[in-house]
Amino acid sequence: MTHPVTTLVYCSVLPVTHRAAAATGGDLLDIVRGAFGSWLKGKYRRQVPLGSGHHHLDSSSLLTSHAAYTDDGSEYATRLELREDSPDATWRTTVTAVLPQEHPGAVRIDLECFPLGARPLRSGKPRLVQDLVRELELNDGLSRLTVNGLRVKADNVGRLVDVLCDPDRTLPVIVAARPRQHDPLWSERVGKTMPRAAGDASLYLLADEEAVDAFRHAVGEHHRVAPGAVRTFLTDVDPAWEPDAARHRLLALARWVDPGDQTWHGVARTVQRMALSLPQPAALRSLTFPDLGEQERRQRRESLAKAKAVVPAQRPEAAEAALREEVAVLTGLLEVASDQLEEEGRSLRLAEQANTSLSEQLQVAVGAREADMEDHLLTLTALERAQAENDNLRRLLMRQGRWEEVVAATESLPAIPASFEELWERLDAFTHLRITADRRVALGLDEHAEARTWAAKAWSGLAALNSYAEHRLQGRAGGFRHFCQDPPAGARVYPVNQIAMVESAATMRAFGNERLFPAAEGTSAEMQAHLKLAGRGNLCPRVHFMDDVAGKDASGLVIVGYMGPHLTNTRTN
Repeated sequence: MTHPVTTLVYCSVLPVTHRAAAATGGDLLDIVRGAFGSWLKGKYRRQVPLGSGHHHLDSSSLLTSHAAYTDDGSEYATRLELREDSPDATWRTTVTAVLPQEHPGAVRIDLECFPLGARPLRSGKPRLVQDLVRELELNDGLSRLTVNGLRVKADNVGRLVDVLCDPDRTLPVIVAARPRQHDPLWSERVGKTMPRAAGDASLYLLADEEAVDAFRHAVGEHHRVAPGAVRTFLTDVDPAWEPDAARHRLLALARWVDPGDQTWHGVARTVQRMALSLPQPAALRSLTFPDLGEQERRQRRESLAKAKAVVPAQRPEAAEAALREEVAVLTGLLEVASDQLEEEGRSLRLAEQANTSLSEQLQVAVGAREADMEDHLLTLTALERAQAENDNLRRLLMRQGRWEEVVAATESLPAIPASFEELWERLDAFTHLRITADRRVALGLDEHAEARTWAAKAWSGLAALNSYAEHRLQGRAGGFRHFCQDPPAGARVYPVNQIAMVESAATMRAFGNERLFPAAEGTSAEMQAHLKLAGRGNLCPRVHFMDDVAGKDASGLVIVGYMGPHLTNTRTN
């Protein structure tokens, strides 16, 4: 498993409508430059020039400023780019702002990291994002973008529901509900989460119990936010459709007030990760800026022409002075040209790294799409087989006049868990499994967009392991893979091509210690066998297990020791 090197580590796109631009009095670009200048002043403890061109702020920092103009000479876009070189990496922070014209405008903030070594680097969200959200006061459809949660009272709940269902909204909405009793830890954690999500989501706080009840009445039981809970609503909310609720992750009060539970950090991380995958607005896709390099080359040509025009005087002293002046001009031009060549070479290397990163991400996305298609085909095949078996059994029961049993069986079918948190709450359903996996690692998967699919596949895999153990105890011969290849009637199985019973010898030599997991009380065991929850991607979650059903001193159980991201192997970079 290889992970693509992602150079873009943070991205936020703030929409700018004609109305929003007009509200700034035509000063939107100046507001962006002012916020960027204040941010730079905080970093470098001095006022920094923001005019078009390159500005060396110190030996390792370069500021590049661009401006774009319409045919009538009015400025309609700006780009400010700060490049910082460190021993570990080159960091680049870019703010691009474009006024609405044919398309709605936008303000985009990017943070890129170009590592110089193999060691992974941690990055944080630029404080500049909060500054811009606070200064610009923009909207996402009907929703206001703010740094802190907007308080919602009962009489404003209808407005919040309109925001959730707004088809023009592009960003998530985070809705927190104040708990019935004041809890300092809840207030602290929610108070930190909201600013961290600023610019990546709209933020709302149901102010009291009356507002919480009004919201539940408006959206229904399944989409509600209970006191103390926080829900992240994606786009296209449909309160009238019960299954839609599973799309919008809910983090209950107990998770916020448990000092040992750090899951709350994932709320902001999730919307930040989602922002990375949002499509580029049309105004930014078509935006171009004048070539600063061409402007500088033109200035060099003009200076060179002036140097050539210096005519030596007749007197030797004057001739020598003129020659010295010409040499000084030419030397200066050479130094400038050398610096510009070095800078263009560095920019080219960064562009090549960024292009390589995008190519690798594209390959992973294509591979994941192909794996998803294969998954869908396998699922359809299994569904068709289960449906045919179900139809046959239903007809048989009906012929025997057992109508009530058919109805009862249909009504009692449980739904597939929509998250790993829900899956964990229902593990008691598997009487032939012992789950020793770290709950925190498994629940960490819920931060990702694919979590619902992974949780459903994990549930299916656990059901198959439980079914295998049940049949094995009844005398069925063979291991788990053979059981899924040739299942007995009524058995639950998992796709054979997504089961690995061993790791490669090279992987075990290098990373075998990672495959040691808790087994019986106080002991650990090597668990090479695993279920694949995803074929390709950045995490490729796995479920590692050990067959301890049969044999001398066996427990009669399948032990599941790990549920989480793919462990290190020889193909990991």
